[in-house]
Amino acid sequence: MTTAALPGFADNVHDAQGTFRRLLDAMAHPGRIVTVPGPQAAPPGLDPATAALLLTLCDGETPVWLDPGAAAIADWLAFHAGAPVTTAPARAAFAVVLQPQAMPALDAFDWGTDEVPEASTTLIVQVASLADDTGWTLRGPGIAAQARLAVAGLSQNWFTDRRAMQAAFPRGVDVVFTNGHRVAALPRTTIMES
Repeated sequence: MTTAALPGFADNVHDAQGTFRRLLDAMAHPGRIVTVPGPQAAPPGLDPATAALLLTLCDGETPVWLDPGAAAIADWLAFHAGAPVTTAPARAAFAVVLQPQAMPALDAFDWGTDEVPEASTTLIVQVASLADDTGWTLRGPGIAAQARLAVAGLSQNWFTDRRAMQAAFPRGVDVVFTNGHRVAALPRTTIMES
């Protein structure tokens, strides 16, 4: 069986709706870690949560940027979602980062405009681990007082890039971190402190 022919969701509508609800919960409560059931199978190197998000969010009108060398994932995504792959990060509606240490700087992606900030790229970053009891202190919409989020596997420049992006609000990127079946979101509205 080729990678493209690996099965996706068992029930496309039900599974995509459930995944989308969980993603909304994570986006509405930055730092909260939610569990997402994955598809029946996914290409090697793609966590179940990452695969589920791609099947839920992508279609023929959402260009996707993938880490270089992810041809099998591109084939699988084209087969299941019809999503075109772009090699230009700034042209992507969604960007899938499987190697966070080597990802482009955040300003390589589309930040939207002041008038249309929602036209920006949403990053889906697969990381080594997620924890909500340590790490960054988060403040902003959806957070009562403060939340915590620890993300392992990002480059040392990532935090600096993210802090610089905060000054450009409402422009910027929303980030969804995945690890196994777990998802945590960091919308551009969230203030991060080390």
